[in-house]
Amino acid sequence: MANQPRRRVRAADVAAAAGVSPTAVSFALNNRDSGNISPETKRRILETAERLGYEPHHVARSLRSRTTHSIGLVTDAVASSPFGGRLLAAAAERAESTGHIMLVMDTHSRDDREAAAIHELERRQVDALIYASMGFRVLSSRPTTHLPVVLANCTADNPDELSVFPDDAYGATRALHHLADLGHQRVTMLSGNWDPLGPRDNQGNISGPIRRDAFLAAARERSVQATVIEGGWDIHDGYRSAMTALDGVPAGQRPTAIFAITDRAALGAMLAAARLGLDVPGDLSIVGFDDQEKMAECAVPPLTTIALPHARMGEEAVAMVLAAAAGETVEDRRRALPCELVVRESTAPPR
Repeated sequence: MANQPRRRVRAADVAAAAGVSPTAVSFALNNRDSGNISPETKRRILETAERLGYEPHHVARSLRSRTTHSIGLVTDAVASSPFGGRLLAAAAERAESTGHIMLVMDTHSRDDREAAAIHELERRQVDALIYASMGFRVLSSRPTTHLPVVLANCTADNPDELSVFPDDAYGATRALHHLADLGHQRVTMLSGNWDPLGPRDNQGNISGPIRRDAFLAAARERSVQATVIEGGWDIHDGYRSAMTALDGVPAGQRPTAIFAITDRAALGAMLAAARLGLDVPGDLSIVGFDDQEKMAECAVPPLTTIALPHARMGEEAVAMVLAAAAGETVEDRRRALPCELVVRESTAPPR
């Protein structure tokens, strides 16, 4: 019948078509040909397998190797946020390049779903687990599981846990040095709230004080007059904080540059500058943090910012967890990746 499913091509079919034994096919397809079959025989087997459309039987392979070639990824909100796309894409691509697939479970920031998500991935016999958080966090302990675990965009109190996360302090320091190098001597940071004991939807992020303290330390080092306005992380927070810093302040006293805790807050500062008739970057330079996709580059003017290393975090997390799953010793178990400066058109020397 024309609509009957096509029969799966087996290794025995490849052997028959290539005129070799099934054992020779096994050697060639599993890269165990050295000393067992000739290069010419291997080439003929691989060409025959490709021509017939042979695909390895992953269940049988898993039974033989005692690995499913899969990695579980549990996230509190990365999969459903605009920030995590690069992390997930890079992690999935790195996993695929090593013959693994990525199974993702998003708890949508509900703590009660975490244990169930991990149990489901364990039930599917993934080889290892990555736990990724949307905002940088320091966990009291790693998720409970018997699997090797790497924490991504978060770390744990225990320094022995495998983790990869952004170096927020490095990024904030780069922001201050960029503004100082341009000649700015009066700068204001629009910082972000951090209250770990408050409601979950308004706790803020521990990155706030880390970035603030590093920015102020760098300002002292460069003899730059720096002030901080504590606010929030979104556009309306940046707008209100920037109005506080700029509105009604004489030109000789107001800051010539603003460093915002996020790109969203930086856009709010741009709106405040426009409201007050200030040109960016002529009257006011603005630097953000995140390099948020479809936001920083598309701002008017395009926003100078500090880029979070989402893609590299995804790649490093996969490399670390596969090494741990293979029983290898993982050096540098706690990896802080630099947040680099991306210079665009929102910064310039002060007038």
